[in-house]
Amino acid sequence: MEIWEAKNLIKPLEISCTTPQRWADLGCGSGTFTYALADLLPPYSTIYAFDKKHQVFKEPGIQFFQLDFEKHSLPVPPLSGILMANSLHFVEDQLELITKLKEHLSLGGALVLVEYDTHQSSKWVPYPVPPEKAKKLAALAGFKDFKLLATKKSIFQGGEIYAMTFTNNT
Repeated sequence: MEIWEAKNLIKPLEISCTTPQRWADLGCGSGTFTYALADLLPPYSTIYAFDKKHQVFKEPGIQFFQLDFEKHSLPVPPLSGILMANSLHFVEDQLELITKLKEHLSLGGALVLVEYDTHQSSKWVPYPVPPEKAKKLAALAGFKDFKLLATKKSIFQGGEIYAMTFTNNT
């Protein structure tokens, strides 16, 4: 996926245009969604990019951490949002992780998921998170205000990829 495609998926996020934000990108990989998010955030915002494999980001405002976010707590201050683009489907206990991540969000903070709309597991998507499952997991973790941001045709199994946001109102 290209950065512009990633940006189109998450562009409908309602982000304050003036106040700097603090976001985490979990499972950032080479940064496709990290860069897309950076383009949408106000100036002087910070993105904490996490991945198991070492990555290099030279852009100001992007701080990389080599960390397994499933096993370790995030070493960050309260966040405006958490982005998980194609990473939740690698997590076996998704509810436990989402519940743990909610604690890192400020009141009104957003959890943004980008996932494949599939029920079929594979070695690339071992624990699928179709939209209805994402809503159920988020509700059980205490999130409110579910909003589908966008969908896009995927090359994976001929299905779709979706972006959805959940708000921390508690």
